[in-house]
Amino acid sequence: MAERLSRAGWAIGIALVGAASLELTVRLDDWAQFGVPFGAPETSVDDLSVRDSLGMHARSGTQFRQFRINAWGFRGPEVAQPLPADAIVLVTTGASETFGLYERAGGEWPRQLERRLGAQCRQPIVVLNAAFAGMSLPTVRQDIQKRILPRHPNAVLYYPTPMQYLGAELPVAATPTFAAVTSPSPWRSRARPRFRDAIKRAVPAPVLDLLRVLDTKRTRAQAKVEARSAVPIDRLAAFERDLRALVGDVKRAGVEPVLVMHRNRFAEVTSAESQRFLRAWERFYPLYTGAAIRTFDDLAGERTQKVGADSGVLVVDPLIALRTSAVPTFADFSHYNDAGALLVGAEVARKLAPQLCQDGRSSSAPAR
Repeated sequence: MAERLSRAGWAIGIALVGAASLELTVRLDDWAQFGVPFGAPETSVDDLSVRDSLGMHARSGTQFRQFRINAWGFRGPEVAQPLPADAIVLVTTGASETFGLYERAGGEWPRQLERRLGAQCRQPIVVLNAAFAGMSLPTVRQDIQKRILPRHPNAVLYYPTPMQYLGAELPVAATPTFAAVTSPSPWRSRARPRFRDAIKRAVPAPVLDLLRVLDTKRTRAQAKVEARSAVPIDRLAAFERDLRALVGDVKRAGVEPVLVMHRNRFAEVTSAESQRFLRAWERFYPLYTGAAIRTFDDLAGERTQKVGADSGVLVVDPLIALRTSAVPTFADFSHYNDAGALLVGAEVARKLAPQLCQDGRSSSAPAR
């Protein structure tokens, strides 16, 4: 009996040492690769957000892998405090396409935009990335009113995610909370999600595709609905209404709004790869077929152009730059890889530079 207990004790001890060693290795790797503090409690991108009296937005002073939130609560490096008096300040906002999911650190299109404009303008260019994964248009509008406009930027650039209007309910602004904000526990494992991601990457693509299809079917069965193939015109109208309200909010504050059109990877939908990504897209919007989601995105782009024309604001469409690229520009159905983010940032800079710079030198920026 004593021998069995001794063996069990040794087994438990070895397991604990192994788990501790794995956790230590992951934390050292995060520090070496991304500069994440050894004791940082964040174990996912979701941990980088917070809901407080201002609504939902990025949590200041946090980091998970390459995703760093600065002290002002924007994704990116720390900025000078106070900003240079002659700085041109641009705020980018939206959801995960603007926050950046798959790009290397500093590779998301707002950072690319900052570098491109910085090379053309004499005055300092500061781009504050206020986007966060999952932010709905109403939540972005709330964030603009409460957190962005009080910083008196020269322009607010919004990249919408129209498919958010294909959920079971229309998107609404995040409900503010006045409760005390708590941080994640520092004792949570960073190794466990890394291990889970490694297993997912090891699953063959056909198997992963099948699992996604089954998950989508299960969601539809639970909701007792068939996937809809028709584009919901009322949802397009709701998207346009909210977009017009956002543009109006920014203009009334004396700040220049700029719209950047949402684009996706589907130049064609006949290849096996395109079909696979289309099915992956359906998993996020299971009430609609992939064809309906794609059409909705295209029609929402037309509505974005219309809002821009009616409001007299600049609309940047990166479609041609993305479609004519010699290399892949998307990491999945709608999120950019490094090459795609570079092209979007360059296209936005190309269209915006004439308003900010003249002959490679900055024109006078509006007073903040």
